[in-house]
Amino acid sequence: MSEELFKIVEIEINSQCNLACSYCPNREFERKEKGEMSLENYDLILDQLREMGFVGRLSHEFYGEPTLHPDFEEILRRTKKKLPDTKIELYTNGTKLTQEKLITLYECGVDEFIITKHIGIKKLLVEDFKDDLSPTIQKAIRFQEHSALKKTNRGGALPDIGGGAEHLLPCMIPDFLVTITVEGNILPCFEDFFQNHEMGNLFQTPLKEIWNSEEYKKLRRDLKKGLRHHYKTCAGCNRIQTKLPGEDYFKA
Repeated sequence: MSEELFKIVEIEINSQCNLACSYCPNREFERKEKGEMSLENYDLILDQLREMGFVGRLSHEFYGEPTLHPDFEEILRRTKKKLPDTKIELYTNGTKLTQEKLITLYECGVDEFIITKHIGIKKLLVEDFKDDLSPTIQKAIRFQEHSALKKTNRGGALPDIGGGAEHLLPCMIPDFLVTITVEGNILPCFEDFFQNHEMGNLFQTPLKEIWNSEEYKKLRRDLKKGLRHHYKTCAGCNRIQTKLPGEDYFKA
């Protein structure tokens, strides 16, 4: 019997980031996977999502900055063509968003821009030209100051961030979200920087089979019961997500 499908999918199209924020593991740790996802592999992911009937929210990050991918515009076009009912959210630090670039990305398929002004950035280009954009595009832009982020210890990777681990609280993230890494590995949560809990690789096993596997279903059941201590990353994590997200859900 198939489990209810996830509502949010993150596809990391590239591992690079042009910032090194104090509240991100990129500041001091090497990524397990590096590089950029090919268009061919990205198409394989879209085909699997379409076959599964996915119509939720889709973004293109894990710990990389998606606007650095040289084929990002084409990635957006292909996403809208194959998954026309999916909402594309762009989580970005905004440093590469010129007025022309932002308009182009909107025309290619971005439904909402979540632009975070990270620590050390005095002013973003978009702050100068936002008022010159059409009202429709302006409505698609949401700014976040770094001070407003839900900063966490990233599954224990940054123990100096936030409070202690939330050992006994349930976590709903694996129920509604799937993270796909550059190499196609499936993670139940974006907090798993070190990729301790890879559920499978969708280039080797179909995503549908991975999602419905006994191992994955057990993890979801355990975390809903608050059994975080059964899983390495979750045991040290201090993120609180005890219910399913509403439309106002934004992550760091």
